[in-house]
Amino acid sequence: MKKGLLKLALGAMSILALAACGNTSETADSSATDSAATTTDKLQEIKDSGKLVMGTSADYPPYEWHLVKDGKDTVVGFDIDIAQAIADELGVELEVKDMDFDGLIPALSTGKIDMIIAGMNPTEERKQSVDFTDIYYTQKDVLVIRTEDAATITSEDSLKTAALATQKATIQEDYLLENFPDAEIQSVPKWNTAIMSLTTGKVDAILMVETVAKQFVSQNDTLMIAEFDVQSDPNESAIAVAKDGGAFLETVNNILTEMKDSGKIEELIQINTQLMEDNTAE
Repeated sequence: MKKGLLKLALGAMSILALAACGNTSETADSSATDSAATTTDKLQEIKDSGKLVMGTSADYPPYEWHLVKDGKDTVVGFDIDIAQAIADELGVELEVKDMDFDGLIPALSTGKIDMIIAGMNPTEERKQSVDFTDIYYTQKDVLVIRTEDAATITSEDSLKTAALATQKATIQEDYLLENFPDAEIQSVPKWNTAIMSLTTGKVDAILMVETVAKQFVSQNDTLMIAEFDVQSDPNESAIAVAKDGGAFLETVNNILTEMKDSGKIEELIQINTQLMEDNTAE
């Protein structure tokens, strides 16, 4: 009798185990389907909403900056023009959200924005959180110093124990922290803050990309670009989209490729550099 009950119990347990395996498989299949849907639906979601939301940090001329003209404050720059070209290709309106640089990836990861265009480098660390397009622009780092310090700041060794500034959550910050362990590093949310710290003597130099440095120096005759090379890696800018970008990532990449091949991106860089210089002269 007991043996019979035992066989019955074991049989019931086997049936339950098989049922459980079946449910697990169905759940896994369902999850895979949901994941695939998420991958491909972002592009359709943007088209359905009629709006492409771009996140940027608008203190990076000529990539992106605030232009105040005739009492109107507008975010302009070649990154903005690239985003506009993407929006036009998708047939939607472009919305630009300006925020601190270190808040961009969290905003993308939580769905507050659809993409980041902010001269962002596709580092391995960032790739863990977001997907990147191909590179659309490359340039080098330079150090901005006060003109009066040109005779004493003649190499990176001159700054090993100095006070240095850069923008928070950038590869420039990583470079300073790794290569200047005995220096005082000030990481700030906005480049304008770093420039003010330099002009007021709170720091001795700022590490930033050359194109942006030239714009800030052109606006202040007490500043200059140090006349020696910085040993950091070249800056490579790419557009970031949410993980598993799928059709949206592919579409943005195709648009970028066409813009690069046609010379459109270089044209936009020149136009915005001139725009910055014209308004600085005013």
